[in-house]
Amino acid sequence: MPKISNDIIRAVTDAAKIEDVVGDFVTLRKTGVNYTGICPFHDDKHDGNFIVRPSSIPEGRGGNTYRCFTCDAKGGAVQFLMEAERMTFPEAIRWLGKKYNIEVDDVPMNWTPPPPRPKPEPLPVLALPKEWVRSMMGAKVDDLSLVKWIRAIPWDSSQRKRIDEMLWLYCVGAYNGRIVWWLVDDRKIPRAAKLMDYYGEHHPRFGHRVKERHPGWIYNQDGYKQACNPDGHQIVKPLFGMHLLDIYKGADVKIVESEKTALIMAIAYGNHEKQVWLACGGLENLNKEKLAPIMREGRRIVLYPDRDGVAAWKKKAHELNYLNIVVDARPVTEWWKPQDGEKADIADVVVRNIIEHTKQ
Repeated sequence: MPKISNDIIRAVTDAAKIEDVVGDFVTLRKTGVNYTGICPFHDDKHDGNFIVRPSSIPEGRGGNTYRCFTCDAKGGAVQFLMEAERMTFPEAIRWLGKKYNIEVDDVPMNWTPPPPRPKPEPLPVLALPKEWVRSMMGAKVDDLSLVKWIRAIPWDSSQRKRIDEMLWLYCVGAYNGRIVWWLVDDRKIPRAAKLMDYYGEHHPRFGHRVKERHPGWIYNQDGYKQACNPDGHQIVKPLFGMHLLDIYKGADVKIVESEKTALIMAIAYGNHEKQVWLACGGLENLNKEKLAPIMREGRRIVLYPDRDGVAAWKKKAHELNYLNIVVDARPVTEWWKPQDGEKADIADVVVRNIIEHTKQ
């Protein structure tokens, strides 16, 4: 059998899209710009360790590759087929040639690529008990540094009256001195709960997140982990505040990055009959999967990016191909002041305006 030419190898590898190739063997889930799944290289039970960086990401940023952060398996399409499916190099090139309709010059006319292995049944989606949500809400929330900071803002009387209402409406909780941001889906099922720390009142960054400590998740905490078995489930993280869509059916949806920002904006502007503030939890966490329930209803979506994320969210809005979505960057461009910081969000600008207005 003749040797496969280098030109054919190059044509095949250039055509191969890692998300398509891996997706033939592993169930992948879109998470931000990447895909995640169950790693096929070790006895993996948790969706999220295995990351696929799609072909749309430049190679210089690791695009068109896979990596497992547990077993450190990594590579491109050919390496995946050779290691995960035990193909030889020529078999991998032939398999890709067949997939992408590229004629490989050493393939006999009767050659058939090996069939993909059957995909494993997907794990059930994790649902957390509603009793956990209720048990973390209430009076203990007032001891949290973030809540103390919120109450210290010089709100007007109508805004101040909304504080307790919004803490309750957004299911804000407390656990071991950390704030709990409950992520409840549009069917009012608790799916996850992010644990975060905020600087206290004697710190110069009072009200800001303690970035030295990573957010935790309630399903990984002792006692809770044993009760819900996250390793035996898929972890889904809906937008913060998603459960409010069923309550305020006609409201526009306004989306920001951080949960704190969504809460601040809800206190500042209220009027949930017309607008509901949600948060995606990070610059890259805005994706079609999270927005699907909103888009199915045809609701108007307004994105309010952080100052350092304007270009990224404008690009994302274009990629979503949804007619009823706009990006409003005015708060962090036209209304922004240097003291707000280069990474300011709409809440930073609004709170600064409230403080300035009070001093006048």
